[in-house]
Amino acid sequence: TRDLVSEPGNILHPDEYVKRILKLRKIGLKVIVYNKEKLKKLGCNALLGVGQGSVRGSYLVTIEWNGNRTKSKPLAFVGKGVCFDTGGISLKPAKFMEDMTYDMAGSATVVGLMKTLALRKSKINAVGVVGLVENMPGGNAQRPGDIVKSYSGKTIEVLNTAAEGRLVLADAI
Repeated sequence: TRDLVSEPGNILHPDEYVKRILKLRKIGLKVIVYNKEKLKKLGCNALLGVGQGSVRGSYLVTIEWNGNRTKSKPLAFVGKGVCFDTGGISLKPAKFMEDMTYDMAGSATVVGLMKTLALRKSKINAVGVVGLVENMPGGNAQRPGDIVKSYSGKTIEVLNTAAEGRLVLADAI
């Protein structure tokens, strides 16, 4: 978790983050990656809207650990993985923007937890879900006033593009 959070945005972006999570399959975790195309089919337009200004991919990743062989329901953990958050078109002030790499700490906590459960061979069932994006002010970026339809089917009016966390979590949850 600490290592993920400490990486700069040019090193740990959504594409690299997915590669690192996929390596967890070696220790017995089931990892499923939903890329842009799959997310469009699912209707995860809140998450996709946040990432659409970035040249990097946007992803939703599920990580499963089944340490309890009964059919018990898993514990669920959801984390926000905004690898770099400029605020999008609603640009954040330059002061402290270098700290916007920490906007993925929730997802890093979930990934670290899932890794720990597998390494300890924990006798529980758990699933972690992380939404991985960059919130950038590119030419295709989401605009204030845009309306997106979330995975749940609810529509969301985006009044400020710096509200990215709520949008990512809306689809991830």
